[in-house]
This record gives sequence, structure tokens and C-alpha cells, in this order.
Amino acid sequence: MADDTAGGDDLFSKRLLVVSGKGGVGKTVITSAMALIASARGMNVLLIKMDDQGRTAQLFESEQPVGDVVTPLRESISAINLDPITVVADYFTKQLRVRSLVKHIMGSKLFQNWFRVSPAIKEMICLGKVWDLVEEKSWWRKRFVWDLVIFDAPATGHGLGLLRLPEQASKLLMGPLRTNALGVQAMLENTKTTALMIVTLPEEMPVNEAVHFYDQARTKTRVPLAGIVLNAVAPDRFGQDEAPEVEPVLAEAPAQAALSAVLGGESEGAATALATAAEYSSSRARLSAHYRQQLKARIRLPLIEVPYVFAEAFRFPQLERVAGLLERQLIESGLLAEASS
Repeated sequence: MADDTAGGDDLFSKRLLVVSGKGGVGKTVITSAMALIASARGMNVLLIKMDDQGRTAQLFESEQPVGDVVTPLRESISAINLDPITVVADYFTKQLRVRSLVKHIMGSKLFQNWFRVSPAIKEMICLGKVWDLVEEKSWWRKRFVWDLVIFDAPATGHGLGLLRLPEQASKLLMGPLRTNALGVQAMLENTKTTALMIVTLPEEMPVNEAVHFYDQARTKTRVPLAGIVLNAVAPDRFGQDEAPEVEPVLAEAPAQAALSAVLGGESEGAATALATAAEYSSSRARLSAHYRQQLKARIRLPLIEVPYVFAEAFRFPQLERVAGLLERQLIESGLLAEASS
């Protein structure tokens, strides 16, 4: 099938990458890894979050948490967590230009009730903030502050509504809010500057949700789709369709002697434990292969596979490893050019 891709340009030639996926599929890791890849290529990168909860700072081993102002994480990588109240206050301040008046309005019971029952308006204003950050220029050099903005969008169920919001809002709103909605819509639909990536896992629910999100995004929005990341793919250690016959082999004398040598004589039960581990590993590999084929059959996008990274704790060294694996896959898929030496 033909690809429904965001044009033939290099992924990092875009100015905005929108990354969405079901909660728990590793979006934060993938967006952070993308930031590392872009930074290593000399780009100044901004990560935009909407509900960070400290995970991004932990991945980058930054002592400074990501808050509602731009926070440096590493050289040429910064992040911001969009707090709706702060973003709305900034928006009203730009429109009214009197901070005391904004403070009075936002402190009123009428405003607080409106804010509570109007999630679409505050989400629209948050998208407007994304637009502002993408278009932000340094006042002295008149060039874009950020070479690449990576937006870690809400989980797919909510993220689709967010992507459709500007078009819907532009038909209902008037004045500055409508202007804001039209600007955001133009940004999201621009194939030269924007690309949407979907992240999923080799499991039934994440894959089904990714396929549904893809179908809806393709038919109900004009946001350019770029590719799908299949994260945490289990390695195929045995290269066979069925579970490996490990236990009979481990019961043989040479294997028992080897186990005793490795475990210092404490090998009782080791054969059974190893057989169980081998069976589990094989079953995970078969599941990964199954859902890989499902995605290839149902989604007309380049498929980028990121192997499962085994680690007791997931910190910056593991993030660097994911970035290396992801970069190689992006290059092989044709979404990213080789880095210039």
C-alpha cells in the first residue's frame, strides 16, 4: 500500500513534531530520544509537555524539574510543561496588557466557573502557546529560537480531539480566539513544517488504539502523518515459531555441569527457571512479530521498531541507547538522513 506520509522531507527539516500514543507506551522516552538525536545534529530543541510529572527531568538526570517556564535540560535541549492556568493568564495579559486586571478577572468566581466547565477553550489557548513557541524568534537576530519543537501530545483518546479542536474552534469563536485557532490550524496542517508520529507497543490494546487513531487522524484531520514507532519490541533470541525445547537440553549432563560451574553448585531448580524464562522470552518475541504484521497490514506509514531496553532503572544512559536505536531505524525507514560528519 502507498504511504500516507508527511511529504518526502527529512523529519528534522520540520519545525514541529507532534507525538501521540496510548498512555504507557513510552511517549516520553521516544520524544526525549528524538530530542537527543536532533541535539546531536546541532539543533536547538524544545520539548513541550502537558502533564510531565517529573519524568522528563528524571530521564535527562536534571536537578531542575520541568515547569511552566522553559527549562534547560542538556546543552541545546530545553523543556516546558504547559500549565493551563499559567498559559491562560499569559494569554489574557497579552490581550489586555494590564496584569492587575488579569489577576482580578482570574480571581473572580465567574472566571473560575467558566475555566472549570470550558476545557476546550483552555486547550485551544494551550495549543496557541505551542504555536507561539514554534514561531518564537530572538529579538536581536530575528531568527527562530527553536530549530525543532517536539510536542508530547496527550494520549491518543484525548489527543485526537486536541488535533481537531482548532478547526472546530475557528467555526465557533470570534475575535482574537478565532485568529488564534486559525493560526494553530494552519501550523498543524502545514506539510512543510509539521509531522505527526504515533507511538505504540506490541500489545493488543495499544495496537488497536494506534490503528484507530491513525484512521481518525487520516480521515478527520489534515495533520501530516509521518510514521509509527513500535516501542519495546522483544528480541527474537531463538528464531523459531514455537516455544524452544530448553528444559530437556538443560537436563543433560553437560548443561548441568555448566550450570553448576556458573552458579557455584547452587543449580537446583535453575533448569526449570531458565526454561520458564526462555518460554516467556519466546512468547514475547512471537507477540512482537504478530503485532508488527498487524501494523504493517493496517497502517500505511513507515514502521520504526525500537527494541526493548533491559535495565533495572531507566535513566540517561538508557535514554542514549534508545536514541541510538531510534536514529538507526529512522534512517533505515527513510524518515531521517544520515548525520553529516
